[in-house]
Amino acid sequence: MRRDKGLCQPCMRKDRVMPAKAVDHIIPKAEGGTNDDENLEAICKPCHKAKTQAESLRARGVGRGRDF
Repeated sequence: MRRDKGLCQPCMRKDRVMPAKAVDHIIPKAEGGTNDDENLEAICKPCHKAKTQAESLRARGVGRGRDF
């Protein structure tokens, strides 16, 4: 959080400034991410919610054209 100056890094990449509320794994641990500093970033609540929803869909295979 200190490294990112308390600012949401996904927002910063979109030229927006938002205060961060949490530290998040860039690559989720469930997808092979680590707890290394390079894989962590400050994130705001709206970005965290959207990222969590996208990760959940990936984990369930939504949008991958799964065969049943």
